[in-house]
This record gives sequence, C-alpha cells and structure tokens, in this order.
Amino acid sequence: MSIIYASTFLGICLLILLVTGIFRKIWTKPSRFRNYCLNFSLSFFILVVLCFFIEVYFYAFVVHSDSFSFTLANQRWFAKYWHPINSLGYRDVEHSPTEFHDNKVIFVVGDSFVAGQGIQDYRDRFSDKLQAKLGTGWLVLNLAQVGWSTTEEYHAIVSHPQKPNIIILSYFTDDIREAANRSQVKEKFSFGELVTPPPFYLGFFVQHSYLLNFSYWEWYRYRNRQPEAIYWKKLRYFYEDSDAWRVHQAELQAIVDYAQKNAIVLIPIIFPNLVSIELSMPITTRIANLFQSLGIEPIDLTATFRQQTASDLVVSRVDAHPNERVHAQVAGALLSRIIVK
Repeated sequence: MSIIYASTFLGICLLILLVTGIFRKIWTKPSRFRNYCLNFSLSFFILVVLCFFIEVYFYAFVVHSDSFSFTLANQRWFAKYWHPINSLGYRDVEHSPTEFHDNKVIFVVGDSFVAGQGIQDYRDRFSDKLQAKLGTGWLVLNLAQVGWSTTEEYHAIVSHPQKPNIIILSYFTDDIREAANRSQVKEKFSFGELVTPPPFYLGFFVQHSYLLNFSYWEWYRYRNRQPEAIYWKKLRYFYEDSDAWRVHQAELQAIVDYAQKNAIVLIPIIFPNLVSIELSMPITTRIANLFQSLGIEPIDLTATFRQQTASDLVVSRVDAHPNERVHAQVAGALLSRIIVK
C-alpha cells in the first residue's frame, strides 16, 4: 500500500509540474489572469501535498479495530496484529504431537471474543493467560474465528485431530445468529443490514482513502444509530422466537452430548453484552439455566462485570469486544473452576 501511495503522489506531482511548465512556456504574456492561474496551480500543488501527508498519517497511525470490521482502519488493524496463524487457520501458535501426549489438553472455543479481536498481543487473551497461570502439565488451545456461532464451534471441536480433557465454551449473546437463520423465523439476519453503504458517488473514494473512510464512518455513526443497537434489537427478536430457540437448544445440546460421550469436562463461560449488561441479563440467565438443566454448571460473567462501566470493559468506543483487563479477569475465573474440577 505504501508503494501505491508513493507512486500515486509522485505521478500527481509530476503531472502538475508538467502542466505548469507547459503553461508557463506557452503563455508568456503577463496578465492578471495569468498570475491568478499560476497562483491557483501553486495552491493546488500545496493542497495535493498536504492531502497526501494527511492520508499517509491516517494509513500509518489511525489503526484500530471495530465491532463489525467494516472500516479500512480495521483492515489495517488485522493486517498488523492478527498473528500468529497456525496450520489449522487459528490465531494461535503451532503445537507438536508430543505436547498433546505429555499434557492435559484444554480447548477454548468461541468467536471473536476468544480469537481476541481488539487485542493487539495474542498473549493478552484469556486463553493464553490461562495457559500461563496453569503452567507445565497443561496445553491450552485457542479454537476460534471471527463471526462464528455455535454450529461452527461444534464442528471445530469434533473435527479437531485431538480430543481434549476440558472444553471451555465461550458463549456470547449473538451465538443464536445462525440457528435463527436456519429456523422458521421470519426475519433472517445479514451483516449487510447493520450499515448503509456510502452513496454511489462517494463509494469509490470512501473505500480507497483512509482519510475519507475514517471521516465518513465517524459521520455515519454520529448521524445514525450505532450498528450495535441494530444488531442487539435483532438478537433479542431471535431469542423471543420459539423456533429459533428450539434450533439453538439443539446446537448446544450437541456440544454437551459430545463432551459427555467422550468424558470431557465442559465449562461454558457466558459473556453478557458488555455495553448493555442489564439488557442482556434475560438472555444470559436463560442460557445459564439451559446449561444447568443439562447438568452443566456454567460461569456467568454478568455478575462479575455488572458494576463496571462499558468503558472499563470494551476495547474502544467503536469496538465492543472485551479489552485486556476483561481477558485477565476471565482467565482468573477459569483458573478457579479448573482447579476445583
């Protein structure tokens, strides 16, 4: 990208200088209009240079994640921080066969909360912090991808070449999403409905300029409801739909059945909506009750985070994923449960 910027900038500068040189060579007779044109070309050249350096600044330094990954700044964040990637495609280190033989194995399974969206150093995620706390004799694997729901998590568990001793299943309030889309619910979900694309006359520029992309989406968030608000409304609708809930129950039941069949300890850990904890309580309570009815005692983080503000819990005002402090707290809660188990 830096080569593209440099080439574009150099090309524009050479074009301006070429046109100005030709202009001055051909139009030699002094006049007020000629002076005006010369001054305008000089001002335009300075403006181009200024815009170039502002663009470079936004490319290099305005690098942050957002909740739904629709900005160029978010793409830059993933390019910069989303590593390591192992042979199975997960944001995790590679593990040798002997590690599985010599250690008790824990799968930490989930979506972007587990994969660590918004967490620059992967070692600050709760799975890695749990590994550090447990020490030798334990092997903690991170099995997570952005956008996963319960179905994908189940397939990740059963398709893995190794079987764990413990499965930590991270549950977030949007895990019902794919179940709802496979149910008879009338209103299906698509990420495209969360934001309105830029108008056609701005689209190209918004998608190809880091400055304009940042400015447009900041303006969009100011003028419109946050995408999180739209998302949250749709999720509540899914949980209230009986058929979506039926399908989702079956998904969770499949994970419980697999764990029990293979004598694997299952520890569900339930995340509330970190920017609307009180509003998400009916959902987290319902999920906790479901696991308890299946003979599984979950860790419901609602009480842990209920007295804290959203700014204390999330990555940023545009990214509602848990921050490093939350990951550290979650690792502590898991350590206590594993020691008991």
